[in-house]
Amino acid sequence: MIILQRFPHPSIGVYVAILINNDGSGSQEWADHLQPHLPEHTLYCFEQLDDTDAIVDDIEYALVWNHPAGELQRYSNLKAILILGAGTEHIDHDATVPRVPIVRLVDPEMSRDMAQYALYWVMNSQRHYDTYRQQQLQQHWQRYPAAAAGDINVLIVGMGEIGTTIAEIFQLNGFRVSGWNRSTKQIAHIDCRFGVDALRPALREADVVVLCLPKNEHTIGFMNRQRLAEMKSSATLINIGRGAVIDEQALREALDNETISRAVLDVFSEEPLPSDEWYWQHPKVTVTPHMSGATYPRSAAKVIAANIRRIERGETPFPLHSHPAHLEN
Repeated sequence: MIILQRFPHPSIGVYVAILINNDGSGSQEWADHLQPHLPEHTLYCFEQLDDTDAIVDDIEYALVWNHPAGELQRYSNLKAILILGAGTEHIDHDATVPRVPIVRLVDPEMSRDMAQYALYWVMNSQRHYDTYRQQQLQQHWQRYPAAAAGDINVLIVGMGEIGTTIAEIFQLNGFRVSGWNRSTKQIAHIDCRFGVDALRPALREADVVVLCLPKNEHTIGFMNRQRLAEMKSSATLINIGRGAVIDEQALREALDNETISRAVLDVFSEEPLPSDEWYWQHPKVTVTPHMSGATYPRSAAKVIAANIRRIERGETPFPLHSHPAHLEN
């Protein structure tokens, strides 16, 4: 049910209203987790409202994921938009988004999940776990030498908050770690490279490439035929960013031609992945259903509430997102 109580904000004497829309469903779960952190705020679930609701002038914060294009223009007193997930493409496609701060969600729990996902698949290969699993079925006893973690070079492509967490987790586990970013990035104890010219040598050195790129005009088809060809033939590609950053045909050719050894893919251009897609049956591809890092209201609510508090204190929320339409004007 919609929370209808109106609580006065202690500093301004009036109630503050928040709109929640988690892709048209599940908004109440977010409200349940947010209310304890924002007890003086009134929370409204979008899917339970209609066009006649008289709260449009009350809404000051919109917490949204895949919100209907153009709908946010209704809220004349909107102070900020907070995204209920790691991506931004769903809001970037809406050129009518009000010119207010847009805050991305960076949940440490989700970042750790994604780091553990990538670490698992690297260690799975390093320690031959798939081979041992097959040997068990055959009742066959044989050991294989495992490469030392320090001899495996892991390249993180996209050194945002998630990429940085992944790099740190790999380093803590003894792997050689480097990171590449489009713009300058400095992280203690991590070999960070930036700019297009630095990508080619980084790919050539890597035993594992972990893609943590968002989907935008700069990243669609980022891993193309040329960049895949720069990788070692023994290398593994792991994608936990967005499916569109890989040229699908180029990847299939690279796997078939043994340009690279393996691909672990958690994200795809079309989701759910259609049953007739080649990924399902390819022997060098591992498919997981976009589960490397889930958004958990239980932990993300704290992050979102903290950003709302920052705005109310006149501080800058973190991290801000630059909407393409806002940059053009």
